[in-house]
Amino acid sequence: MKIAMAWHYENDDPGIWSTPLSFAYAFEDLSHSVDYYGFIPTHCDISQLIDVSNNYDLIFICLAGPSPSFDNELIRLKEKTNTPIYMEFGDDIPTSNFFQVRKHYVDGIFTLDKRCHNRYKTEGLPSNWMPVFCDPRIFYKQDQAKRDNICVTTCGHDRPLLREFINLFGDKFIMKRVKPEDNADFFNSGTFTYQFARYDELTRRIMEAGGCGNAIITNRIDADTGIYDLFPEDECIAYFSSAQEAHEKMIRLYQDDEYRNKLANNLYKEITEKHLSKHRVKQILDFYNERN
Repeated sequence: MKIAMAWHYENDDPGIWSTPLSFAYAFEDLSHSVDYYGFIPTHCDISQLIDVSNNYDLIFICLAGPSPSFDNELIRLKEKTNTPIYMEFGDDIPTSNFFQVRKHYVDGIFTLDKRCHNRYKTEGLPSNWMPVFCDPRIFYKQDQAKRDNICVTTCGHDRPLLREFINLFGDKFIMKRVKPEDNADFFNSGTFTYQFARYDELTRRIMEAGGCGNAIITNRIDADTGIYDLFPEDECIAYFSSAQEAHEKMIRLYQDDEYRNKLANNLYKEITEKHLSKHRVKQILDFYNERN
């Protein structure tokens, strides 16, 4: 297949790692031809793509957040081309208004949120639930012995309980923001990862840290997100609903090697068998083949 991929990048340089670039590489790994088109959401112009749009078998676009200029360009693209347009809607809160225009001008919707997917399906829209994933080019398990049982997290300073855990566990709890290319080294330096979903969403860090072989502790979210079907409690992930429960689960992860290793191994198996970038691209291609 010949695929056009469009997403937000500037200066004609898509090389900095991003989830759209993960899709592009995964398509290419399956021997599909992919051309990249960058745009700037604040003043979007995809004329170059529009002019050659009928030369492709599939147009795949990724964009999160508001962009009236992009919405106008999407309408213009849809009016011009007969090529199917698929779009990944990013990780915005599913009730946002960003997609009220876009959802009517694409031939395939790929949403990270199961609740949003179910709503789109009731509207008769061509929706697919495509959860967040792990890109093994960036996030992977290293073959190295871990001497110390350490919790590592890339959560920002505004997440709940971070300061408490830093004070409680000292150098056994490490919070750090790292560049994409350093994620594997950082996660592999620990044995488990603290994560907190601020917006009641299935977060990428579960897939990414889990794909590096870490156990995960995270807050409970809405069951309608599908998270507990993907990763059952105390089989794949340690969940908590209160500060007290979080503290108790943290202590268990530090002290109970069998429990921590079970979570880490089960989560790693699920992610590497079902939730890598290649699995998401296969889902896109399966949907395409069903409709064409």
